[in-house]
Amino acid sequence: MSHPWLLPTILASLPAGFLLFAIYLYLYYKEKQRALLLWAICWFFHILFYVGNILRITEAETIYRYYPNVTVDFLQACFQLAGCMNFLKRKTPGFVIGIFATVGTWAIYLDLVNDRSDLFISPIYFLVGISMGYTGYVFLRNSHDNLGKKIAGWIFLLWGFHVLNYPFLRSSVKFAHFGFLLGTFFRMASAIAILLAFFEELKEALLQTQNNYKKIIETTQEGIWMIDKDANTSFVNQKMCEFLEIPQRNFLGKSLYDFVAPENRSLLDRRLKDRKLGISEIHEFHFKNKMGESVWLLMSSSPIFDIHGNYEGALAMSTDITPFKKAEGTLKERERQLSTLMKNLPGIAYRCQVDMDWTMEFMSEGCFELTGYSPSDFVYNRTVSFGSIIHPEDAQKVYDDVVEAINANKAYRLIYRIHHRNGEIRWFWEQGSAVKGENGEIVALEGFINDFSQVKAAEEIMTETLKEKELLLKEVHHRVKNYLQVLSSLLSLQLDKSENLEPKSVLLESQNRIQSMAYVHESLYGRMSVSDEFFPEYVSKLVESLLRSYGFDHNDIGIDLRCESIPVKQNAFIPIGLILNELVTNTLKHAFADRSSSEPKRLGISFYREDSWIHLEVSDNGGGKENRKDALDTMGLELVDLLAKQLKGTVTDIPCPKGTATRVRFPMLS
Repeated sequence: MSHPWLLPTILASLPAGFLLFAIYLYLYYKEKQRALLLWAICWFFHILFYVGNILRITEAETIYRYYPNVTVDFLQACFQLAGCMNFLKRKTPGFVIGIFATVGTWAIYLDLVNDRSDLFISPIYFLVGISMGYTGYVFLRNSHDNLGKKIAGWIFLLWGFHVLNYPFLRSSVKFAHFGFLLGTFFRMASAIAILLAFFEELKEALLQTQNNYKKIIETTQEGIWMIDKDANTSFVNQKMCEFLEIPQRNFLGKSLYDFVAPENRSLLDRRLKDRKLGISEIHEFHFKNKMGESVWLLMSSSPIFDIHGNYEGALAMSTDITPFKKAEGTLKERERQLSTLMKNLPGIAYRCQVDMDWTMEFMSEGCFELTGYSPSDFVYNRTVSFGSIIHPEDAQKVYDDVVEAINANKAYRLIYRIHHRNGEIRWFWEQGSAVKGENGEIVALEGFINDFSQVKAAEEIMTETLKEKELLLKEVHHRVKNYLQVLSSLLSLQLDKSENLEPKSVLLESQNRIQSMAYVHESLYGRMSVSDEFFPEYVSKLVESLLRSYGFDHNDIGIDLRCESIPVKQNAFIPIGLILNELVTNTLKHAFADRSSSEPKRLGISFYREDSWIHLEVSDNGGGKENRKDALDTMGLELVDLLAKQLKGTVTDIPCPKGTATRVRFPMLS
């Protein structure tokens, strides 16, 4: 027979058990902590323990006989201990788990055989009491100024002492309701103390988190800027103040628009509109500090919403990228300069692979002018490979020279031919070197190519000029020898005719003939370049010299020159010069001998081409051959005839009403 207050005591405790079970289960749902789940299971077994005792008190023996009340009581103690150990982050020793497994098996056996005698259930409650006391000890040892843990520790110690007395007081009916009431108190108190310890721990964790966040905010190298829904500043950290060099007090409450230049406000409107739509983004933004200097920030902006989904503002994490923007500006300027240089470079800067195709990875704009192909035609052999335009006779040598220079770790210098797109052959000069990776492997070749065609052409011209000079020098030596032979022959001829001539006249004529040959040399070789078209210059010098020799002034005789510049073979210059010398000499000596100084005197010289013949004519307005009192210089005329035959030509006297005219006609010598 049970005490009349026992049933009301149990019935009063049952709703509290359900409430605590619900609280622990809800907290586990929210916090996802394993200890809360273990305590919720513990209170589930508390409820089952109450139900079993109600069945026993109401004398529902048929049901109670099969009810595992001892096992339920033992399991609630097990889950109580497991939850506390998990909450305190303590590991239960393996031998303790083994003892609990053994005693739990014993409890199940007692329920199966329905034996609840004091002797057999004593080990179970003895172990439960010890576990309660141990739990209290662990709580007290790990309290760390946590009031909830201290209260829970003392409650578990008292509760453990109470459970240890249960096997001895269980048979006393008059103390049953009091013992049960005291046990219910310990159950409720421990549950409340555990919740108090849990919330204290949660509060400490929250404070620690807040401190961590505060440290992060204060020590981070990023600026933090938070605005409300009206774009007013609600928070900035110290780093953000340093970025813009503005005190924190001048930030708070100020509109974001106060810190943005007018020209950027439309952009700010668009970004704030995106934040209200829930769009996060990373973007660059331009500000001015208090000194008016540009500050560029890389901002990671995200919207902030309340639990109902209403827009509350935005948060931006900012990094100062002003140095990078300045460096970027400098880099862009250098890229522009490099691009301009590459475009205007009179040649090709390149980067290529080491293969027979010389596969190009980059080529400058000068490529089109030098090869007729655009850079994109060569890059990765898109249209044509660079190796394919190298002259076949030079291709292997180019490859061998490059490989040899690379193996010797030297720069290579090449001169070779290429086929221009229009079919021309052009010469290239190239210099470059190998680009090596971290492990010494050859990554690419880099170098410069220039048009060498003009240099090659100059070399060829120089070579031809040297050959011509050498040939000309040999010719000069040969001609000097011939001219000396001519002089010797002229002097011999003059000696044969000089019996009746005065020595002075002989010397003068010889001097004039030598002078005519000297003028030929002066006209031929006294120039920077050799030319066959010398005759107008030669005639002027020769006539001027002969006038002086025979005592005439420029005003005494009118000279009429009509000389064309006709290419003549150089070995014909001396005969032509001597012919002209003899004809002009005869005119000056004989044509005007009987003319007074007041009478006009004229000398005409023509040198012109007619079809494939060259004509040399000398005329005067003297008395004519038939009216001359002195004999003509027969030696001079014989010399003219001989020289004309040497040129394969003829000498003809041209009839004229007054004076004398002589024409020497000879074919062009190609």
